Amino acid sequence: MELKMIFPILGTAIEEGDIEKVIQMVGSDDEILNMMTPFGTWLHYAAAEGQLEIVKKLVELGLDVNMQGGTFKGGALNLAASNGYAEIVKYLLSCGAELDVSDSVKNPLFGAILKGHLDIVKILIESGIDYSVKYTGDNFQNTDALGFARLRGQTKIAEYLESVKEETLENKPIKPEYKDDIMDFISRNYGEISNSIGEIIPGSNVAITVHVIPASAEREYITLITTGMSDQPIKGSQSSNNSRYAELLIKLPPDWPITETEMKEESNNWPLLWLRQIAHMPHVSNEAIGEGTIISNGEPPQSFAKNTKLSSMLITSLVSETNDISKSIYKRQEDVINFYSLIPIYEEERKLSYTKGFWELLDLFRNSGYKGVVDGNRENYALK
Repeated sequence: MELKMIFPILGTAIEEGDIEKVIQMVGSDDEILNMMTPFGTWLHYAAAEGQLEIVKKLVELGLDVNMQGGTFKGGALNLAASNGYAEIVKYLLSCGAELDVSDSVKNPLFGAILKGHLDIVKILIESGIDYSVKYTGDNFQNTDALGFARLRGQTKIAEYLESVKEETLENKPIKPEYKDDIMDFISRNYGEISNSIGEIIPGSNVAITVHVIPASAEREYITLITTGMSDQPIKGSQSSNNSRYAELLIKLPPDWPITETEMKEESNNWPLLWLRQIAHMPHVSNEAIGEGTIISNGEPPQSFAKNTKLSSMLITSLVSETNDISKSIYKRQEDVINFYSLIPIYEEERKLSYTKGFWELLDLFRNSGYKGVVDGNRENYALK
């Protein structure tokens, strides 16, 4: 039987939800079941009309949920999404419908955005559709789903996609292939590593390694520097990925006791212990750290060791021998890792930072020529 004879009857039955008529016409006739109409398969037609029970019956009878057809040569899922039929979208996905992102006109997410169906956008995102794919069309260029939502004035959808993007960034680990590059960055900017100390802390989702870089003619101090902290983003950091990843370092005098035996003494090991502790902190307690954060040894702060009155750690990348901030930032594509220095400070300096601001304390350090190397008996700049 020719399509022009069948289409008015079967098409009307689908539009009216007459499942008995549909079964009567296609149930035992594979030729009719698999006919291709100008709108695609009968499954395309039923999905576009929102007839869930007929969609189910056609799939049960053997129609392929991924058969392409219709004006845009897409799948039935695309038509269900663009026409706002959430239950059909869910059903087709449960039957293995593909999330086709090969072209914007085949992309069900773009179809849902175009017609303003936020509920379907959420279903597709939760099902794992790639919302970062960018397309160029007649009215847009290099545009992803978020950009398309903004272009179409779909404010609520754009806000939702922004939140999804932010959450994805927040939970995105640093790419494994970057790790060798990070080690190269450390060698170039901080010196060659002589040995490394690894440790795993229960409850932390990262493994921190502390690397020892000996003093040299170029850098007259020992550097302890971490890797592994940036394997996962810092929870609670600002939405920009420029603050989501970090590693830490602390500078010790060239004669600081750092042998295994010497580091058993509290008077020698507190810089290492605090470096490790603060590196794990965002991954254990979800406490955000970044430029200007101060971590205290209790409240009120207690001295780090008996041989010093230093009692808090200032986190900053802005105290160095060169003030060259570029050496404190590792960049590759969209990922940024900040290398922050830990600066032990006195209680009076902590209070000054809280009352007059972080920059006031930095100005004191700079004006006094202090470069951030640990000195348990250094001058208390807040008392000057």
